[in-house]
Amino acid sequence: MKQPKHTFLFVFILIFNTFLYAQQRGGNRSLSQQQGQREQMAMPTMNPENMARILIYDTDAVVKKLKIKKDPKKTFIINAITKHNNKINELKVFNYETFDEVKKYLNKKREEVKLSRDFTIMKEARMNANEMLAPIRSKVIKQQNMLNITLEKELSEKEYKKWLKYQQGELKKLNPKNTEKPQLQSGQRSGSGQMKGMGRSGY
Repeated sequence: MKQPKHTFLFVFILIFNTFLYAQQRGGNRSLSQQQGQREQMAMPTMNPENMARILIYDTDAVVKKLKIKKDPKKTFIINAITKHNNKINELKVFNYETFDEVKKYLNKKREEVKLSRDFTIMKEARMNANEMLAPIRSKVIKQQNMLNITLEKELSEKEYKKWLKYQQGELKKLNPKNTEKPQLQSGQRSGSGQMKGMGRSGY
């Protein structure tokens, strides 16, 4: 009678240990996945075009946001933004090789971080990428200022403030999540018509 009891006890212990092992493996896998997700959040994807502040405006969205319904103001705004978009597209095409080079560089550094878990690598890479994109970003900011000057001449003070607020919101969308706030701040009307705070990006 004792032999079956020992056998039953042995089988029970074996099954229990197997259950604990499987549960532990599942917990470790879940912990590993959570750690990987945290690392991905700490390493947001950086788009070179976004870092250069490349932004193409939706003319219909702008007109709707500013509540412009009558011509010739509506036509003027659409033409001004379309002209700006064309200039920005030209910059994108002309600097395609630079954007591609920066993208490959950042992807390479991301892989290095995954292997080494050294997140200072990405910080340095971001600084280097900014240096590479600085000339393009400078031209983009110049175009943004020119657009603001053009719109300021045609819009009322209230409409111009709405435009600056809309512009700031669109530029903010270019930033990776959980990173620095954009340097571009709401502008003020001035004699020159330029928007204050149109400095280098916080990337």
